[in-house]
Amino acid sequence: MATLLYVRNVTSLFRAYTDEPDLSFLTSADTQTYLEIGYNEFRQKVTSLAPATYAVDVTITPSGTTYNLATGAVKILGSSPTSARMSRLLSIRNATPDIDPFIWTGASSKRALQTTYRGYYLEGQLLHFSADTTAPLKVQYVPESTVDWTKSASHENEYIDDLVEFHDIIALLAYKQYAIRDSSTSEQIQRQLSMRMRDLESTLLRRNFDGPHYVARTDTTYEDY
Repeated sequence: MATLLYVRNVTSLFRAYTDEPDLSFLTSADTQTYLEIGYNEFRQKVTSLAPATYAVDVTITPSGTTYNLATGAVKILGSSPTSARMSRLLSIRNATPDIDPFIWTGASSKRALQTTYRGYYLEGQLLHFSADTTAPLKVQYVPESTVDWTKSASHENEYIDDLVEFHDIIALLAYKQYAIRDSSTSEQIQRQLSMRMRDLESTLLRRNFDGPHYVARTDTTYEDY
């Protein structure tokens, strides 16, 4: 298999899987949409196994018990973010670890927040804190993908990410979207996707040396894929 480093490589693989020569049925716009959906699903799976894979940090400075992620000085939500838009919040910790290395605790609800020591709760665009704070905090989160799936021409080198050995999964997941529209399924594609998902899971969990201490393996066959 050719190296699936760029959008054009994964696009070609997806086209090969669909074996659809009629561009009036499977247009370039359709292909880009399916691949974008497939990649977002791929990122979600990777993040569930190894949360820090795509993680980035920003530093915010609350004033009191709230911080609005869409209107604050540092914006990661809303219509005009100043940093990459957030898709999943991972953690909040003090921005001065040499002075106070505390990692704040995520609460499951605003009610639970009331009994959580140095806790936080995200409600829409608003971060709530269990105590007044004006100290800078480091927010770690997973940003939305910025990969441009329109860059599929043979001369374009739109980079995807470093998990190159598993980028065939993106094409397989995109095929799912195509199959829904085409009202068809492929047992070969389903089997390959199931196998490759297991490979991805095994590899990412091996990379995380602490994984066996907190990851519970289940008998998952990825039938939904």
